[in-house]
Amino acid sequence: MNDEFDEKNFLEVCTELEKLDETFLIKGVPEEYKEVWVPNNEIKLWQIPRTSAEVLKAFALSNKSKVILELGTSAGYSGIWLASAARQSGGKVYTIELATPKIEMARKSFEKARLGNYIEQLEGKISEVLSKWDKQVDFVFLDADKPNYLGYIRQFEPFLRVGSIIVADNASDFGHLMKDYLDYVSKSPNYYSFLLNIDHGLMVSIRL
Repeated sequence: MNDEFDEKNFLEVCTELEKLDETFLIKGVPEEYKEVWVPNNEIKLWQIPRTSAEVLKAFALSNKSKVILELGTSAGYSGIWLASAARQSGGKVYTIELATPKIEMARKSFEKARLGNYIEQLEGKISEVLSKWDKQVDFVFLDADKPNYLGYIRQFEPFLRVGSIIVADNASDFGHLMKDYLDYVSKSPNYYSFLLNIDHGLMVSIRL
């Protein structure tokens, strides 16, 4: 297999994942999710729409992100969009996922998109992975268990540089579950934050 990145191949993989997003479903909550909020006790891919993915890539390109941290890998859809930006800046995406089936799906997605060299998968609970984090971060995408967003930002916040960008998904449809996070980034003098009201709602915060 040719490992050289190809835009047409990349977009074909994106389309495959978009179709998969419509059908993937695990009924009931696996053991590893026992302490994590799960809507309707069903595991879906919960991928972002393509418009949001394109916005993520644009933001990552805008500050030439070298270290991109993604909380919630799912099947790798947002990860490959971020990795396509990291590829241009010579950077890498570090993506964290808890569910074993999704980890394996994402690994295949990264290879099919020919972006595996720009992504490192980190397996386990986000809080536990972040407790060992030691890299300065340029870009963060939060798309995991909404009630824990505030706890997560407090863990990675010491590693943000001035100009780092944080994008939190579901700020519109599940904003009530992450109200403490939204209040924090909106009121803190350390961030310029605004709601980009597209798709599920993206709360964008820039470290001042």
